[in-house]
This record gives sequence, structure tokens and C-alpha cells, in this order.
Amino acid sequence: MNFNSSEEIRKAFQELLKIQDEKEDIKFQTQMLMYRFLSEVEILAEEHKMTRKELAQKTGTSPSYITQLYRGNKPLNIETIAKFQKVFDVTFEIKAKPNNKAKIPEGNQIPVKRNVTRIKTRQATISAAHL
Repeated sequence: MNFNSSEEIRKAFQELLKIQDEKEDIKFQTQMLMYRFLSEVEILAEEHKMTRKELAQKTGTSPSYITQLYRGNKPLNIETIAKFQKVFDVTFEIKAKPNNKAKIPEGNQIPVKRNVTRIKTRQATISAAHL
């Protein structure tokens, strides 16, 4: 790439940062979806008094794979979700909700503290419904 001015360099750099921010956001959203499913699986396993090792056996996977899922080292895939449904005799419900990202005029933003708390509930956006 040839840049003719510092303004072109600045714009190219900003575009590169924007792409990185979007990639990081997608990665974060992927992790959050995965953790929401795994939170439900963990609740179900506790209700069934099932260890992760037993869960691995019943889903035909290895205990290390289950551990890697919970640590976030391996991505959760649809097939594994289907296996969880079968093991616990449940159906995971998926509901789309708007993100409510209303535009607030510059200077009027209120800083928001983000606390992440694990809540055991069946009222989550993604929940397990017993058949």
C-alpha cells in the first residue's frame, strides 16, 4: 500500500482497528452464547446429580472435551447441544430479543457498570424446557 498523506495513514489505521474491534466483539458474543448454554447444562447436571465425567460418557465425548468446553478452550457446537438435549430429555428454546441499542446524543451517555453474575434461572433467553 502506498500512502500519500498522514491522513490516509490515519484512516487506514482506524479502519484496521475497527475490523479488530468487530472481530473481538464477535468472539465475545460467541463466548457469551456458549456460556449461557453451558450454564443451563450445568444446572441440569446438578439437578440430575451428574458429574462432568458422567456427562461425557452419556454424550459420547471425553471428560477432557467437557472440561475444555467449560474453560472456553473449545467451541460448543450444535451437535453437542443436541446431545445435551438427549441426555437430559429437554429442548433448548431460543428466543430473539432486540438489543435496545438506542442512540444517545454525544455527551449524554451515562457510564454503566457491568457486573457479570451467574444466575440459576429457567427464565433466561436460552433456557431448557422439560418435555
